[in-house]
Amino acid sequence: MNSIVTTFFFLSAFFPSALRMEVVSTAAVAPAQVDPSVVEGADQYLKSVLAGDASAIAAMFREDAVLMPADCPLLRGRTAIDQYYRHWFQSPAKITAFTFSHLESPALGDMAFDVGTYKQTLSLGNGTVNASGKYTVILKRSAGDWRIAYLIFNGDSPSKMPPIASGSR
Repeated sequence: MNSIVTTFFFLSAFFPSALRMEVVSTAAVAPAQVDPSVVEGADQYLKSVLAGDASAIAAMFREDAVLMPADCPLLRGRTAIDQYYRHWFQSPAKITAFTFSHLESPALGDMAFDVGTYKQTLSLGNGTVNASGKYTVILKRSAGDWRIAYLIFNGDSPSKMPPIASGSR
């Protein structure tokens, strides 16, 4: 459950414009570079997370992608990533609010990266949890589209949720 909640904290924070919420920057200065095509992919990802669509999310990753969620072993490959999201969406945790700040999101030829921070509220059925953290995403262009090659995120505070049993992934 811990990695599921942390994943929701990160991923839902990753794409705020789909909820039409104001992005609140945690940086003291304006972002260095923000490429619209990188942010557009982030928006698509958010819509898929909010819809609970694990297949759509997994399709955004490369076949050889690596997902490094907090409080969870590294996941390698689209199939493992798809299973992770499916398990996550079956949990009682639901995203209710978030903000996301792209600190830097440049496209550099056939590679791009997105570095930022997030704040999120998660409904757990018996209350809500507020969290904040940071992330880094590395994207590679594949057949003209950006695909996630590496994704890592973690919270600003120690997790309060028990970890998911490793056999559940």
